[in-house]
Amino acid sequence: MSATEKLAPGSFTPTAEIDLDPLQPVLGPLLRYWMSRRGDHLLPARGDIDPIDIPELLPFIGLIDVEHTPRRFHYRLVGSYMSTLFGNNYQDKYLDEAKHGPYRDFLSDLYGRAVDERRPVLSEAVFDYGTDRVVTVRRLILPLAETDYAAVGMLLFANVFDAPYLPARSTPVMHLRMDAPFQAATLESIGETFCRVVAVD
Repeated sequence: MSATEKLAPGSFTPTAEIDLDPLQPVLGPLLRYWMSRRGDHLLPARGDIDPIDIPELLPFIGLIDVEHTPRRFHYRLVGSYMSTLFGNNYQDKYLDEAKHGPYRDFLSDLYGRAVDERRPVLSEAVFDYGTDRVVTVRRLILPLAETDYAAVGMLLFANVFDAPYLPARSTPVMHLRMDAPFQAATLESIGETFCRVVAVD
């Protein structure tokens, strides 16, 4: 199986060609695992995903239940690394309870695109929290459905972070335990670098 990318309708023009290889060591392996679990189907089902298969990815991934009419996104699982970096554990909360304002709308659009397109969505955005506290987040959102004809019922997702201002000897987790975490309340702006649907063969 191979994976290529195409621009989703209405998406931002990318600043550079994006290859899946640089998504190592988190997003690339997760995408390949998701693809391997599809079998002959368009999408894997929730039962096809076993955390035992990907223990090294668990701190970076999460699961979101998708509810329809009205559409809502419920965080069933949030990896420990994401919770630490953003200063909150959103597990067992709805998106509209856990996030607010532009950040909530940004995530809702990303999740909704994965549901509607029934394809993986790859996104990169720069979050500005002021005073040089900037973090780039690359997200991979993977839809799950029980059958090829069923609505997407769950999203498997992973985030990777790049905060170049951090001291060379400090990991993001260590640094943010000594400083204010990245929370929506202090977010000044979101700059989306690209958002793509990943077409899988």
